[in-house]
Amino acid sequence: MKHLIMFVVIFFILLVAGCNGSPGEDTPGYLTKEQVLKENPEADYFELNNKDYVRGNGWIEEVELTKEEIIGEIEVGMASDLPLGTNIVAPKERRDILIVEHNGIEIRYLLQLGE
Repeated sequence: MKHLIMFVVIFFILLVAGCNGSPGEDTPGYLTKEQVLKENPEADYFELNNKDYVRGNGWIEEVELTKEEIIGEIEVGMASDLPLGTNIVAPKERRDILIVEHNGIEIRYLLQLGE
C-alpha cells in the first residue's frame, strides 16, 4: 500500500510538471507579445504587422545579412526599448530577422514563433 501511495504521488507531480510548458509550446504560428513577455518579462522586443520580434543573440549575430529596405519605424506602443522613429530594415537574405540601428549600433531581432 505504501508503494502504491508513493507511485500515485510521483505520478501526480510528473503530470503537473509536464503541464508547465513554455509559452507557444504546442501552439503553431506567431507568438503574441503576452506570450513573449511570459517567457521573458525583460525581453527587448518590438511588434510589426502583428508579429513580435525579440532581440537576438548568439547565432543571429553570425548570420551574413545585407540590409535591403526600410519596412517600418518604431511608433508609440510598438517596442519595449527602442526609441520612436527608429527605422526597421529587412535584410535581403531572410525575413525572420529584422535589423534596427540605434545609436550607430546594428541590432538584430528574431521573429517569435510557436512550436
